[in-house]
Amino acid sequence: MNINFLQWDSDFFNKKIGDITVEKQEIVSDTEDYDLIVVKQLSDFEIDITGFTLSFEETKVNFIKKLDDKSLQDYETIKDTDDREKDADFFKELAYESGKKSRFLLDEKFGEAKFRELYDIWVINSLNKKFALKTFYTEEAGKAIGFVTLQKYNDLGKIGLIATHPDFQGKGFGKKLLQKAENFCLKNGITHLEIPTQKENIQACSFYKKQGYDIKDEIIIKHYWRK
Repeated sequence: MNINFLQWDSDFFNKKIGDITVEKQEIVSDTEDYDLIVVKQLSDFEIDITGFTLSFEETKVNFIKKLDDKSLQDYETIKDTDDREKDADFFKELAYESGKKSRFLLDEKFGEAKFRELYDIWVINSLNKKFALKTFYTEEAGKAIGFVTLQKYNDLGKIGLIATHPDFQGKGFGKKLLQKAENFCLKNGITHLEIPTQKENIQACSFYKKQGYDIKDEIIIKHYWRK
């Protein structure tokens, strides 16, 4: 089985990292000099990778929603960085909040410092349009309390980062941010909106279901580190 070398990940973490998609139970032996092999499975079963040990696993869930005119709501409190420019530092704490269930944080072999650096880069590249078409946010007393980033792939929209500050959760800001993104999609030829999260993030999964999103697919992701 050929392992797909992940150049960016390897450069960033200073580790040789690759991934494979496994469809049946088998032994993986041709691992060259990889430090980490990320295994993706559509169903859960055991695999053996010679010389490696399983250190972390999660289930990634992709939610999707077909948008309609019922989603057409706008909120003056939700702002657009294209109209009111903000720098990356304004959003970094929210970015860390959005990644609190991320495998890059929960797998301790990466380290929290690299997790924060990774999400710093994500914010920067969202604001400069490399990772996102739009960034919407809301603030109070000059402090960011919620934001969402959106990318477009033809008629499909995808949420990259979304978070509400812990002090303001449960007050409807997440719903307003999501509806702002849906509103933009409907006005710009995007018919479906997709949101990834972790199955283990019960709060997020429940929220998306309440907003009319259905599960598109689930992928089990496992980290095998060299012993």
